Amino acid sequence: MIDKKVIAKRTGKKVLLFSSGMDSYIINKLENPDILLFIDNKSEYSKIEMDYLKSQNYDKLVFVEDFIDMSSIELDNMIMPARNLYFATIASYFGEEIILGATAGDRSTDKDYKFADLTSQLLSHIYSESHWCSKGKINVNLKYKEYSKQLLVQELVELNESKGISVEQTVENLVFESFSCYHPNEFGEQCGECKPDTRKYLAILGATGINIDKYYTEWTKPSDYFTPERVEQMKKEHSGENSRGIESVLTLDVLNKYFS
Repeated sequence: MIDKKVIAKRTGKKVLLFSSGMDSYIINKLENPDILLFIDNKSEYSKIEMDYLKSQNYDKLVFVEDFIDMSSIELDNMIMPARNLYFATIASYFGEEIILGATAGDRSTDKDYKFADLTSQLLSHIYSESHWCSKGKINVNLKYKEYSKQLLVQELVELNESKGISVEQTVENLVFESFSCYHPNEFGEQCGECKPDTRKYLAILGATGINIDKYYTEWTKPSDYFTPERVEQMKKEHSGENSRGIESVLTLDVLNKYFS
């Protein structure tokens, strides 16, 4: 729920644009923001994420529902043009530092540095000191833009080890406390085959050497998806002009190390 009094009286709070995925889960642990903000944009995947998050116990989690409906402009590849411009604007109703969990593999222009700079300037202008608003400079934070998913996992492992939490426990938490699947089955189990699932699987494997198959049922074991034919296809998808930078380099390393 949006508190209109907070909009006018700037709070200085740190807001993480939050989802059920692994990146959001890790960034929350690393940053400890004031607010975890989930915005339901009525996409096909949004309801899956929202249902999952409502089953979790997050005391800082705020849901914004029935505020925007972007389903009519969702493309076949699930891209919603300018989605993060809407999300950053809504996040500005809750605080001044807006953490957008973009990582090295993200290629959308509403997740790059220019977007963050222009959006920060625009929102800061809107919230300039005036008759209705106390001054509040907005900062769209892309702190993790240069991080691969593997590096995020490694950062969480190191943080948890400093707290006495083992690598194995960290991995188990990542499996069960984050949800990255476009096509879960009727029991809510992750399919192990869609892009979010395979990226999560490879990032954990690459960062820790731990195969997470044991946490899945026979129906969903991720490694079953990595047939020789599929591995070769993935290598092509991450090579040449298709490369997603360091994310692709590390993905290829994992594929060559574990599936050759």
